[in-house]
Amino acid sequence: MERTAYQNKIQDERLDRVEKTVNEIKDNHLPHIQNELTKVGTDVDWLKRFFWIVATASVGGLITAIINLLLTINK
Repeated sequence: MERTAYQNKIQDERLDRVEKTVNEIKDNHLPHIQNELTKVGTDVDWLKRFFWIVATASVGGLITAIINLLLTINK
């Protein structure tokens, strides 16, 4: 029985260390990670704008090419 009590003491010490480490990670690192993830989410906005600029220019070029083709055929 002495041995079981001793093993439980070691297990208790290990659990205390794990809880301390988890609390340290939660208190120190999670807010930083959340801030970094928010920055990544807002940094993608420039990509959306660039996509719409390219898409608009492509559609405009296609319409211009069709009009130019129609004018060239009619001459």
